[in-house]
Amino acid sequence: MSPDFPTAIISAASSAAVAITALVLNQRGFTSIENRMTALEGRMTALKNRMHDGLKEFFKVLTEHDKRIQRLKDRDK
Repeated sequence: MSPDFPTAIISAASSAAVAITALVLNQRGFTSIENRMTALEGRMTALKNRMHDGLKEFFKVLTEHDKRIQRLKDRDK
């Protein structure tokens, strides 16, 4: 048996091991990114809901102020 044959087998096995390791690490990286994006999406949804609720409250107070101002104007006439 030629010494090139075991070298070729070892080289091919090493290449396969490196490729499999890279795929596993890459999958973990993408899973980590996906988890972070999902968490970010949840935080953005919560922020959107809080802003929506805050705007509803703001417009409620603004409407109440407009009514008070109109009553004051009507009273001064």
